[in-house]
This record gives sequence, C-alpha cells and structure tokens, in this order.
Amino acid sequence: MPLKFGRLGVATKTYYVQKTGFPFYDACQLVGAMHLFFGSGASSLRDLCTHWELSGPVAGANLANYGERLKGKGLERIEQTTLAVLDELEASRGAVEGFFEARPPKTEVLKKAKQEGVSRYLEPAWLTGARSPDAAQYGVLASQRGLPSKRPVPEILVATLGLTQAALAYGNDEVTTVLPVLENSVQPMTPFTTFKQRYQHRAGGAISTVFAALGILADLGLRYRIQDFAFAYHGGRGFYYSGFLGLHRLCAAFAGVKEFAHEALGYLERTRSLEAGVPLDLARLLADFLKNPSMDTLAAMARAKARVLVDEDLPVYVRAAASELLGTMVSIQEAMQMADSRQIPPPSEALVKAVGEVFRGEHEGAWIGAYINLERADKPDKFYAEVAKILSRALARAEKERKWLAKNLKEAMDSLTSEEVLSAHDQRTFPAHKTAFLLRVLASMQYQPAKLKADEPVQGEEA
Repeated sequence: MPLKFGRLGVATKTYYVQKTGFPFYDACQLVGAMHLFFGSGASSLRDLCTHWELSGPVAGANLANYGERLKGKGLERIEQTTLAVLDELEASRGAVEGFFEARPPKTEVLKKAKQEGVSRYLEPAWLTGARSPDAAQYGVLASQRGLPSKRPVPEILVATLGLTQAALAYGNDEVTTVLPVLENSVQPMTPFTTFKQRYQHRAGGAISTVFAALGILADLGLRYRIQDFAFAYHGGRGFYYSGFLGLHRLCAAFAGVKEFAHEALGYLERTRSLEAGVPLDLARLLADFLKNPSMDTLAAMARAKARVLVDEDLPVYVRAAASELLGTMVSIQEAMQMADSRQIPPPSEALVKAVGEVFRGEHEGAWIGAYINLERADKPDKFYAEVAKILSRALARAEKERKWLAKNLKEAMDSLTSEEVLSAHDQRTFPAHKTAFLLRVLASMQYQPAKLKADEPVQGEEA
C-alpha cells in the first residue's frame, strides 16, 4: 500500500500513469509526472502492471527551472522541441492534471484528448518501427510512410518534461538518453534531480551508456529501488532505437556489491579521456561484465588489469585506477557473487600473500612472465606447480638477501600440501578458483604512487 500522507494532515492527490509498453517513453512519463505534480516534494509509487499509481502531497514544479536546466545539454533539436512543449505544458496544466487523475484505461479522457505525433526523442521505436519479420501489429509501431504514432497531448507533454531529466551518454557521432526505471516504493520519494547528466567515454557509446547508468545507480541506488534503465539511442544517418539496458542483475544486487560498483565507476571516470590501448579494453570488459556478469569476463578483466599495471608507458593515474578496480578482497567477492560462481574453495591466504610479496619485490614489470604462466595453467596441478616454482626461486634469493621473506616463503610452500590447497584440485571449480587467486594477487600489489602526474583529468571534468 502507498504511504498515507493524509494521516499526517497533508492534502494529497493520486495520479495514474498508463504504460504503453515502450520502455523509454514510459520512463519519461513516470519521471515527468513525479516532477510536475510533486515538484521537490515526496511521493509514493505502486507498479500495477498496466500503469503506475503516484500518491503524495501536491507541491507542483516551476517549469521555468526545467527549461533552464535543459539548456546546454548539447542537443539543439531536443532543446528547441522541449522548450516549446514546456511552455505549452504550463498553459494547459489543469487539463494535464485531469488526464492523469483519471484511472486507467482512461477511456473517456482518451476520446476527448487531442492527439499528436510522438517525437523520435521521446520514443525512437514508434517512429522507425520494428524490423523483425514476425513483429506483431507492425502498423501500430510505425506507418508505412514513416510517420510517428500519435498519443494524447497531455501524455506527450508530461513525457517531454521527463526527458529533460535524462542523462546523456555520448559516443563518437551518437548520443543516448538514459533514465532509471523505478520499482515500488512505499516510502516517500523525492524526485531525483541530483544525478550527473553528461557522460562520455572514448571506449565507445555503449560504454558511455553503461557509465551513465552506473553513475545514476551510485547516486540513487541506495535511496530508490531501481529495476533497470531505459534508453533511447540517436545515431548518425537517422539510425535510432530504444529499450532496456539490461542492467537488472546489477540493480537488484547493488546494495550488496556497492564497493565493486564504486570501483568500476571510478575506473570509467578516470579513463574516459584515453584515446586507445589496453585500459580501454579493460573498460569495455568492465561494461560487458556489468551487463552480463560471467566468470569468463571476470578472468579476461584480470588479464587486462595485469597488462595495464605492468605498462610503464601509461600515465600514473591510469595504472592507479586499474589497481583500485577489484582492489580489495570485498570487491572481488562481490564481483564473484555477481558472476553467480558456485561455491569454490577460497584461495590460500598464505600463498596469495607470498606470491604478491614476490611480485612486489621484482623490478618494474619483471613479474609479468611468471604471472602469464599462472594464467596459462589449465589444470590445478599445473597451476600449483607454477606457484611452487615462483616461490622456490624467490626463496633461493631471499635466503641470501631478505631473511624475513624467506621465512614467509617457507611457510607458504609448506601450505601447498595442506587440505586447503588440495581441496582446490577440482577441475570443475578450478577456472573460478584460479580467477579468484589471480585477482587476489593483483589486489595485493596495490599500485600507490606517491604523487599522481599533472596529466590526470580533474574529477567531474568532461572529456
């Protein structure tokens, strides 16, 4: 049940937002209704399958503020279209309220409401239609002449207001608008007006879109229940489409993986201006993992991270950012949890610590050869044979130079025959176990330069 604001002696109203089945258009409607009817006040939300129910104290929004907010977003046609619509929305506010006060299916108000074409910025799918040969009711999506489908004017006006709140994710010659899709909330929800609204990453528009969604989730995910993100893609040469980003697994698990999510956001933020190279490959793998978590992708991320850490030609801040990604035991466990890895034997703490100490003691980059041998080991016996080789070679040197390290290495080598290590000799769980081991080793080699170079972008600076 929605929160009963009336019990507090506050006048409340209820509005109904009918769904059309087009994700981005519906998200625009919902966000626009929250802002128009409740302003900076609070409201509760119920998802009733065919429509949303919004309840709360009537506060109202100053539409001039939204017009000012929209300027400078970089899309001239969107600005011109929506600024004109915002003026019309202010003039017809009463009629718009009446439309949304009616309970779905809104038969009577739909008959009376004036109809207009839906802008491609509100819902590209309605303008271009589906291209699948088995798409049902193709004519509903787009006419043969390519004209936009028509919807009631009050609905379009409110959806346009919601569009002003969308985050923009930029690619090379395309831009994607992104909005969160909310779940039920019986607690008061203040309209979200604080999340960053411009994102760009040189790894590509698809990575920029995930970057934007992750930024919104970091700002809002602990305050609101977000089930996914709706997007509308506007590419070059008239290529447009829309849908869900497919981040529902990340959204559902966010409260339990927030450390990994914030590390991921930090990495994308600090590498957004790079032109090419392995750091961008790691960014692409990271975006792919956030959308489709899997152990294979996590293993590929470990490989890319090692190559970034060892590359002395990269800026210091890039290597530091890679070190911080999956840089703690907690964030590694969270990523493993996202990948739905079955219960695996945990890596031996003594072995992880010992291998990390050996690698840290090597000259810059000299450890990568031994690390690659660990990567290539496809069976538990081969893997732990490589671990033993690394430790025995280091022990021979340490007995002459560093007695304290020699003691640690001997203890680690003794653990190779322990029950803890022998339990990892299971081919079924070995790939996940190896990935966890290597990630822990990389995390133990924290790259912490005393002073970052001046070429690191300032936080919040746009690419």
